[in-house]
Amino acid sequence: MKIKKLYPDFLLLALDVFVIYFSIILAFYTRPFIGLFMNLVPLSHGLSTYIYKFWMVLIIVVLIAYYRGYGLVINFWDELLTFIKSLSISFLIVWMVISLQKGGEEVSRIIITLSFIYMLFLMPLFRAVLKYIIYKINSLQKPAYIVNNKDKKTSEVTISAINKEWYSGLRIIDSIDSLNANNIKEKQVEVCFVPISSLDEETVKTIKPYVKNFILVSEIPGLSFMNTEVKTFLNNNIALITVSKGLLSIQKTLIKRGFDILFSIIGLIVFSPLFVIISVLIKLDSDGPVFFKHKRCGKNLREFEMYKFRTMKAEGESELNDFLAKNPDAAKEIEERNKLENDPRITKTGRILRKTSLDELPQFINVLKGDMSIVGPRPDEKSAIERYYNEYREIYNHIRPGMTGLWQVSGRSEIKYEERVRLDYFYLLNWSMWLDIVIIIKTFRAILSARGAY
Repeated sequence: MKIKKLYPDFLLLALDVFVIYFSIILAFYTRPFIGLFMNLVPLSHGLSTYIYKFWMVLIIVVLIAYYRGYGLVINFWDELLTFIKSLSISFLIVWMVISLQKGGEEVSRIIITLSFIYMLFLMPLFRAVLKYIIYKINSLQKPAYIVNNKDKKTSEVTISAINKEWYSGLRIIDSIDSLNANNIKEKQVEVCFVPISSLDEETVKTIKPYVKNFILVSEIPGLSFMNTEVKTFLNNNIALITVSKGLLSIQKTLIKRGFDILFSIIGLIVFSPLFVIISVLIKLDSDGPVFFKHKRCGKNLREFEMYKFRTMKAEGESELNDFLAKNPDAAKEIEERNKLENDPRITKTGRILRKTSLDELPQFINVLKGDMSIVGPRPDEKSAIERYYNEYREIYNHIRPGMTGLWQVSGRSEIKYEERVRLDYFYLLNWSMWLDIVIIIKTFRAILSARGAY
């Protein structure tokens, strides 16, 4: 039974060692291609020089283990961050060791550097494939349990979230009584989810000694746990959890603004050819200007003109009114989502631009001007925001609206407005640079799938 439980971890360890050596071999044989662009000193050694550096493999594996790369990993993004941390530090240590060695000059630093670059891309990729085979295709997830909770909604949301996330390798199969130790022993509970509302001293004493992974579930809206530190007073048996202020911190707001400026400049340069092509297509498709400017609410509810490529007919309001008169469900859809799926005003080119989100490229200009951010709440009209302003004023007082956000990667136009605001509130309190990077990467995936875009 224990061997079966450790089976996935052994496979992951073996896979990581394989990827390390595969990356070294790949780096060795791709080094000559770099010689096409720069002068390289011919190698005086062979591939075996790197293959026999077992200490390098050990350093990498130990650091992955140190950052809990072989423990409980809930999703791909947590694991990717683990690899970034462990491989970055491993790279520095390996370079330092090689520099201190007497024969350090005999080792190609280009091969070492290329090896780590390949590892950074291949390790997450190979792991994702292996986990898909183990957990998704063969359904070899570890059974997990959740403590009975008065709030059934919290339990249902937790069960749904964990069981949908096949990458974690967990599946909640049943609930348990927090005060029944015999029941916990009989079921051989290894992973247990405990809602904070069910937590007390008796629950901890009953469950924790018998389970390997004791996981707290926070169901308190707006409480951030993504960037926390735990301080312990050993003499008083008290644990203090310091919660990050997210974007309520001036320092983090300035860091985010610096990232926005850099990213928007790069975006405008990279996508400049598309600006020309799209402008021509819009002009050929329908009469009217290339850009559409519309009033949106920014930070502190200050209105600004948001730029987009025009996707609708220049004079389409009368056509929309006729459509709404004949389709009462469409009016309800606009009220709930502030968008309409089958909007009769959208042009042929505009429909393609909306599906691919290319219509939003001009917003890089808004970001550079300081009206918007790369990641943030959805930019909306003042009338739409005011309905929820009293409850969520902190969002609009502290964050610039974004080109993308949690709303974008969680369903885009399929999400109702009220749920979208809750996501933005979560983003405000849990902001980190890594969270922005994950959202940007997920945005490309959402665009490619065209899910919820119209």
